[in-house]
Amino acid sequence: MVHPFLRKLRHGARLTKEHEETLLRLTQVARTLGAREDVVPLGGQPRYLPLVVDGWACRYTTLENGRRQIISLFLPGDLCEPFGVLPRFMDHAIGTLTPCVIAQVRTDAIRSVAQLGPRIEEALWWDLLVASAIEREHLVSLGRRSATERLGHLFCELHLRLGMIGLVDGDELSYDMPITQADLGDLLGLSMVHINRSLQELRKTGMISLRGRRLTIHNLEGLRELSFFDDGYLHLFGPLSLLNADTPDISQTSL
Repeated sequence: MVHPFLRKLRHGARLTKEHEETLLRLTQVARTLGAREDVVPLGGQPRYLPLVVDGWACRYTTLENGRRQIISLFLPGDLCEPFGVLPRFMDHAIGTLTPCVIAQVRTDAIRSVAQLGPRIEEALWWDLLVASAIEREHLVSLGRRSATERLGHLFCELHLRLGMIGLVDGDELSYDMPITQADLGDLLGLSMVHINRSLQELRKTGMISLRGRRLTIHNLEGLRELSFFDDGYLHLFGPLSLLNADTPDISQTSL
C-alpha cells in the first residue's frame, strides 16, 4: 500500500519514483500513540514536524473553563505544522483523536529534500496551500453556515480528503468516521444536542447514513448543494474517480 503522505502529494505535483523514495525516507522514524494523547502539548517545544501516518489527530486549544475548540483535523498523510519550520513554543496543542502512528520529520531533512528539485518543493508548498485553505473554509463554516450546513460541509470535505489517500469506498461513497459526536461538536463549534439534531436532519433527507462509525453519502450533489460546498479550495488536479489510483494521470483530467 502506498504511503498516505505520497498519495496526497501526488495531487500537488508530478513526482518521480526517486522523488517519492526520498520523501518516504523522511517518515521512517515514527511512534505509536493511543487515542486522546498529546503529540505536542500546549507550551511545549517541538523538536520535529509531526506527520500523521495512520489515525486521526487534531490541533486544538482549551479554555480555562475546560471547553475545547478543535482548530484543525488531521488525517493520514497530513503534516501537523508547516514544512521546514517549527515554533519556539506551542500556542496550541496537537493531540490524537484515535490511536495514531505519527512520523517524526526533522525540519532540516525536509528543507534539504525540498531543495532537491522543483517538483518536490511544489508538492510541499501545495500541501501548505491546501492546509491553509481548509482552515479558512473552516472559519467560514463557524461564522456563516448553520449547524446542519457545517456538518454536511465537513462530510463533503472528508469525502475528498480521504479519497485523495484511498480511504473512500468508491462504489458506495462511504468512509470510516471514527471520531465522536463530542469531537464533531468541538470542531464545528456546536453542542452535542445540535450535532445529534443535525445528523438526524441529514439522515431524514436520505443524503447520508451513519452505521457502526461508517458514513455513507447517498446523494453527494444534494449534500454539496445543501452545505454550499465548493471543492475549489482543496486545489485538486484529478477527479475523485482517479483518487484511488496509485499513479493517476492528472494531465488528462480536470475536476
